[in-house]
Amino acid sequence: MQDENSIPALYETEDVPLAKKMIYQKWEIKNIGFYWLIAELDRKKNIAFGYANLNNDVFAEWGYISMEELVDCGASPDRNWKPCMYEDAISAIKKERYVDHE
Repeated sequence: MQDENSIPALYETEDVPLAKKMIYQKWEIKNIGFYWLIAELDRKKNIAFGYANLNNDVFAEWGYISMEELVDCGASPDRNWKPCMYEDAISAIKKERYVDHE
């Protein structure tokens, strides 16, 4: 998992198109298919900006999430996650889900 100190602060990448944003961490509740992709982080307030998918690709969205809330909901970090662009992250997740359902 990526060190939190290397994740850009909130608004630091706001000029980067969403598809090209770097995703530094993936948090998930694997057994129900929920995941969050973290692109920016306010370390003091423990708030992240990223992409949330609550097992529904149609209603998934970019926004802000409390990291404390993620933990309280039972989410855990993907320790094998390697930083990559959002578009590559989504491709990898779709491929992983396809393999898991074969």
